[in-house]
Amino acid sequence: MGKRVGVRRSLRTKWTLALLLTGGLPLLLCAYALLRIQAIGLEVAEQERELAMLDHIAQLLHGTLSRAADGTHRVGLLLTDARIRDVDARLAIASDVINGCEGLAGVALYRLDGTLLDAMYRTDGKIGEPRPIPPERLERELLTQGTTGAWRSAAADRGGAVLYYREAIEQSGTPRAFALGLVSAQSLGEQAQRIAHDACGDRPDCMLVLDAEQRILAGGAVSGPLRVGQVLRSQDILARTELTPALLSQPLGLTWQFRSVSGEQMIGSLRVMPEYGWILALRRPLAQVFGVMRDVQALVVGSTLVLLVAAVLLGGYIASRITRPIQALVELTRVYAARQFAERSTVATNDELEQLGTALTDMAQELAVSEKEIARRAQIENGLSRFLPEAVARAIAAGEQSLALGGQRRQLSVLFADVVAFTRFAESAAPEQVVALLNELFTVLVEVVFRHGGIVDKFIGDSMMAIFGAPTPQDDHVQRALATAEAIHRFVEANAPAWKIAYGTELQMAIGINCGEALVGNLGSDKRMEYTAIGDVVNVAARLEGVAQPGQTLVTAEVAALAGGDFSFNSLGEHPLRGKRKPVQIFEVL
Repeated sequence: MGKRVGVRRSLRTKWTLALLLTGGLPLLLCAYALLRIQAIGLEVAEQERELAMLDHIAQLLHGTLSRAADGTHRVGLLLTDARIRDVDARLAIASDVINGCEGLAGVALYRLDGTLLDAMYRTDGKIGEPRPIPPERLERELLTQGTTGAWRSAAADRGGAVLYYREAIEQSGTPRAFALGLVSAQSLGEQAQRIAHDACGDRPDCMLVLDAEQRILAGGAVSGPLRVGQVLRSQDILARTELTPALLSQPLGLTWQFRSVSGEQMIGSLRVMPEYGWILALRRPLAQVFGVMRDVQALVVGSTLVLLVAAVLLGGYIASRITRPIQALVELTRVYAARQFAERSTVATNDELEQLGTALTDMAQELAVSEKEIARRAQIENGLSRFLPEAVARAIAAGEQSLALGGQRRQLSVLFADVVAFTRFAESAAPEQVVALLNELFTVLVEVVFRHGGIVDKFIGDSMMAIFGAPTPQDDHVQRALATAEAIHRFVEANAPAWKIAYGTELQMAIGINCGEALVGNLGSDKRMEYTAIGDVVNVAARLEGVAQPGQTLVTAEVAALAGGDFSFNSLGEHPLRGKRKPVQIFEVL
């Protein structure tokens, strides 16, 4: 007993050490690699996030300024349009246009010599919000810029930085006046700050908008080196790059770490808006950006330690359990359940447990033999079904029918079904349409034949041959063939409208049925054979299908005599058939 306890402890120790080496050590290495990858990935992700946020802000500002420019143009047209004689109406419409353009603070109208005519402002602004004041006279530079609208660099005003949009207003191709749109840089900064709030919080100096002179237009602090109007050239986030006019003409996106003017270590990104010559800057402290990373690192380290302790405990528990023979037998049954019958019992306790292991092994051997036999039959049936009807392939796989050439005489019914006037459709339609229609039709026809106990002998172009009464004898093979013909006509009639729309042709079937004795078996050669029926009964059925009219089923007198009372017929008299020396009595199924 003491020896067994020693063995168990030894196995427990070995399993614990093995688990630590194979699981714990890789886990520690993975945790270290994960922390490194997480640090690098977080930095890259934050940089990409900042650039994506700046792209979003750039699109927003561009849209706001575009709408402001459009509003300026519309107000200028309204104020100079002499066709609207009601002055109050013109002013009301112009006021609505200004109020409807977010960011547009007002519009000033100037004579062609640059003197101020009048100015209109938003009427829905915040109470106490300062209005940007337009200049009393347009500078010569603005007067000579042509008729195309253009934005001018920011100008200082008592209400803060102001952006001017100047456009010549024309009537009948002749300039009448100049319209000057006024946009508050503060409102643009507020829009940008709302988007950057998730990354910046309430820090006003996190999101900055600078002009081509690298002067702060929006954002920034109330006072200090980052206040509005302060030039940041070669300072703070711009300390590591010199933004030349050539660079400001390109849609650049840059990101790096830097030290702020106050000495704080930060990470920031720049986005150039070349159409305005502006710079968008997003700057955040490293401690804020990587604060989440430290929490994740603590979580990874703690989780790793917990997993190592759990691995040690689990290793000891498993080591104690696998020393018991019953566990080996349980594992053996699981292996057999997975159909791995080659496994053998290794229990050697010299008692009932060993006998149970032997019995399980014997059972597995019997199951393996049965599995091989089932697989062999399935393989044979699957291979034969490619060349022979399914029922014949199944009978050969089960050993109920020989695969040799030859056959035996059987009483059966033969059905031929043909698509009427299909040749004209095949000549005019695309080959893909022809194949699609035939596949759709034959898929259902085969199912109809199978449902009535028949087998599909072959497909001949747009015709199908089916046999009833073979390989399994059927006393009611005539009734089955007639019921199949009725089902085929009903199916084709029900689907004819849909086929007319899809393929542009009217589809009808002509069917011929005959019954009698035929030789049924494998025909061909040792290399390639076909299960089929041979005899005059087949030839007559084919001839009947050839003379049948669209939607008509023709049968011989033998079929009509054996049909029973469930079917009605109309005698068409005797008709000569190709290959028959005597006329054949033909009946139409009603």
